[in-house]
Amino acid sequence: MTRKKGTKPEEIGGVINQVIKKLDAKTHGQREDVVRAWHDAIDKNAATHTKPVAIKKNILTIEVDSSSWLYILSLKKKSILASMQKTAGKEKVEDIRFRIGEIS
Repeated sequence: MTRKKGTKPEEIGGVINQVIKKLDAKTHGQREDVVRAWHDAIDKNAATHTKPVAIKKNILTIEVDSSSWLYILSLKKKSILASMQKTAGKEKVEDIRFRIGEIS
């Protein structure tokens, strides 16, 4: 980034705010749509054992609290993914990954 001769450099806080605004505009509502679709796609019992933690490159990462739930959800992955894609759109969720983690 270059500046015109004789002008003050921009403050870093201003630059960071501009970048955040651009990122928010690109992903506006995506995370909320995906989380809502996740909760709609699974039953209440499963929801208490899981937590959506990230979505990167349209791959949703879900933390589960035990290996049993990891196995159960892995078996249901295709149907959960299809339900989520129907609700949120195929372009927002292309895959789901499960990992064991802390649910709080």
